[in-house]
Amino acid sequence: MHYDLDFKIKVIAYYKQGHSGGATGEKFGLDDKMVFKWVQQYQSGGIDAIKPKTSKTTYSAGFKYKVITSMLAGGLSQSQTALKFHISSPALISHWYKAYRLYGMSGLTPKYKGSSTMTSPITDKPDNEKTPTELKRELQYLRAENAYLKKLDARLREREQATTKQGSSKD
Repeated sequence: MHYDLDFKIKVIAYYKQGHSGGATGEKFGLDDKMVFKWVQQYQSGGIDAIKPKTSKTTYSAGFKYKVITSMLAGGLSQSQTALKFHISSPALISHWYKAYRLYGMSGLTPKYKGSSTMTSPITDKPDNEKTPTELKRELQYLRAENAYLKKLDARLREREQATTKQGSSKD
């Protein structure tokens, strides 16, 4: 459920008047965890941190990487990291970390959504006729494809080496 800014401000003000998180939550029909989250967001980033998002925020792969490395280097929890970087949901960080562990940087690059028939953003136009946006999209796609193929090649080599080692130990 989404709450408007005025409601969040009322909840935070009531809490700051000295009421406990539980009492504040009970008065406004909220879980006390939600109260604490809003209070922490407000203390960390002011009004902007508690404003409802009007559109879905997109984050660059570089930003996601910075968040993950900061969390690991600082020994921070996902909630602490979300507060530090003004990310509305700590679950996003969990998702990014899992994608990074599985696929490296290519797991952090934005995925293109749209027609399922589109397999590649590469067009048949000559490069000098493509717009900067088309060239960027193609570059991102090719980088992700390259990273995927490198990872696939490494895994195939690992399997091949493991098979070779198993075969030689039987002799």
